Amino acid sequence: MDVSLQNHQPVIRQLRKIESNRDVIALFNEVILILNKTIHNQTDGFKILSTICFEMAGFITLKPFNNPEIMNHEFFIILKQTFQTLLTKLTFISLGKQDEQCIDGISLLIANLCLYKNTISTCFYTDNNEELNPINEEKFSFISYEKIFFTDSFLKRFVRILEDDIAVHSYDKYHIKYKIVDRLLRLCIKLNDIDKKVIIDSIVKCVESKTYMNLYQTVDLGQPILSPKESFFLFQCPKFIRLCSFERQDEISNKLSKSIIKYHGNIFEKNLSNILIGEFVLNSAIASYVELLNHIALTSTTRELFIKKFDTDKTVVDQMIEILKGLSSIESIYRNTKLFHADVALMSYSIALLYNLTFERKIFYELRTRNVKDICKELYKAKDKTIQFASRTLAVILNQEDIDSIDSPSKVANSYLYFIENTIDNSTVTHHGIKLDGVLINLEVIIQSDAIKDEIINHDNGILLLARCAYEPNLDNETIQHPALRIIDAVSFGKDSVVKQIKENDALMNHIRELCDTNDKYQVVTAKRILWKVDEELKFVSTQEQQKQNEIKLINVFDEKKAIYQYIRGDHYFSLEEHKNSGKFNLMISYCQEDKDICLKIYNRLTTSDCYKVAFDKDNLHTANPKAMAKTVENSSIILICFSTKYQNSYASRLEAEYTMKRNRPIIPIKIDHQYNSRGWLKEIIDKEKYIDFTKYEFNTSFTQLIDQINELRENLRKL
Repeated sequence: MDVSLQNHQPVIRQLRKIESNRDVIALFNEVILILNKTIHNQTDGFKILSTICFEMAGFITLKPFNNPEIMNHEFFIILKQTFQTLLTKLTFISLGKQDEQCIDGISLLIANLCLYKNTISTCFYTDNNEELNPINEEKFSFISYEKIFFTDSFLKRFVRILEDDIAVHSYDKYHIKYKIVDRLLRLCIKLNDIDKKVIIDSIVKCVESKTYMNLYQTVDLGQPILSPKESFFLFQCPKFIRLCSFERQDEISNKLSKSIIKYHGNIFEKNLSNILIGEFVLNSAIASYVELLNHIALTSTTRELFIKKFDTDKTVVDQMIEILKGLSSIESIYRNTKLFHADVALMSYSIALLYNLTFERKIFYELRTRNVKDICKELYKAKDKTIQFASRTLAVILNQEDIDSIDSPSKVANSYLYFIENTIDNSTVTHHGIKLDGVLINLEVIIQSDAIKDEIINHDNGILLLARCAYEPNLDNETIQHPALRIIDAVSFGKDSVVKQIKENDALMNHIRELCDTNDKYQVVTAKRILWKVDEELKFVSTQEQQKQNEIKLINVFDEKKAIYQYIRGDHYFSLEEHKNSGKFNLMISYCQEDKDICLKIYNRLTTSDCYKVAFDKDNLHTANPKAMAKTVENSSIILICFSTKYQNSYASRLEAEYTMKRNRPIIPIKIDHQYNSRGWLKEIIDKEKYIDFTKYEFNTSFTQLIDQINELRENLRKL
């Protein structure tokens, strides 16, 4: 066998036919013997080892490679030590041809082992040991190729070559250094047990280096693929930052923003003409840059930099709009769905960047003055989900007056639910550069559309996904749970089926009941309103109807026409008319607290005379206590609805108005906002009635009209 190992390639290929672990171990033992014989001739040893590694890398999917006895074999220890030695050597001196082949072969084998045969083969009992034996303190510690090769010692060497060499010096774009670090960084991104915090600062230095910036000026448009140097700097480094810096995201984004954003002029102005004709390699590189910009834009403190001009007459926002205008005419944007299409990727990241920048108020108002909405509408037919989501969202939020005429509400709702579903279980709560908190912020806006509400309600997982956002404890309370609960509050005004869906979600209902007993003044109000609609309103109305029936029976027993008063036990008497009016009001003013000034003025004028008993919620008690609101409605003869844009957008006001309608209370609409035109749910309530316009005439004139309307309605009620 010794002779055959001298001709190692055919022997190693025998592994393809070997089934027995024992035969594999025997072969590995003989490999070790051969390597030991080359101890005084390192070149021959590296030649044998590199050939073995290249051969094995081609068939590592065979069964023996995840057997623990084989994984613990001395061969892999030698492989690890040789690799670390060569990595150190690669950092400081030039490698010979045989050294380069050896580190190339070893790194390829390590990568394939870690990706395809990383852990030992297990069975049901070892995989579920902790669940089957919860009392057993001893846990299985599985061996893996990741643990064998990616030790602390290796990571230190990897960081050293990145910081002391790659980030400082520049070599030919096909140099072995770039091939190795590119392969290793790809692997670090994919593996789960590596301490990536050790590497992140060295990767940031690489992205801040002159090499990174200069590469955008030297991309060869004629090459079919990127070189190892371009792949490492332009793709893998930004990807590592995006995926592996979550715990320090804001810190790193702030650090990178100054250099990365500042350089945009050099990148875009030189390459824009080639970008717009769809150069594949260039667009792939630019897409990666824009994706990194988008990642930086997720940190709020960086956003103002995107509308600053750095040594150029254009901002990043200007450049993104130009890209969107140009690429929107490229047919591949609409034909393809995958991000490996460079045009699709660049469009996707560009529109996502503009979407994320709208959370900065200055940029939002600037975009409203541009023709971004029209560009977005051109992108509706794109198949990529990020392009669809961002373009439709921008078109809506930049033109909110059209909230009730959203184009294709089904597609809009589905795109929102898609991103909720794909972000909620992600440790970064981000998917394709779109964060969950931003999705919910914008959904709060478009959920005002009844068509969107219906689509969310009718979706199989609509309420379920929103519920998870509201109650799952690992999600941020302020930025995710609060808006999710408010959205549930909004959709609860929809069809009767949504009430059933909410009520049957035990986890959500338990969460809502818990919130009702907390000191969180914001969530408790929302929770009580949802609980009222889902569970308490029907019970309260049933009680009111029962009391009404009891009063009718009482009137039938005591006939006032036959006597001025009626005797009861103890010779005590009372007037039934006075009894019926006790605690009741002639009028109730329904208004939004933000419109309090004008409504309070109306209230004060009404109460100056003794003609009217007026219910007016001065202290905003109804918002936090729906039952108190309902009692006031029940005890009022006429409801004055002071409507405005703020009233339309207030869930507390809507609850009050819709309860009034359900209970068939007479209403008098009062317009107090000259810019408001009734729409949606409020239009259905007030459009049937004649309204008093306090915005058209001076106050006294309008008030006189109101009194006339009240008296006319009271007279009509008496005739009933």
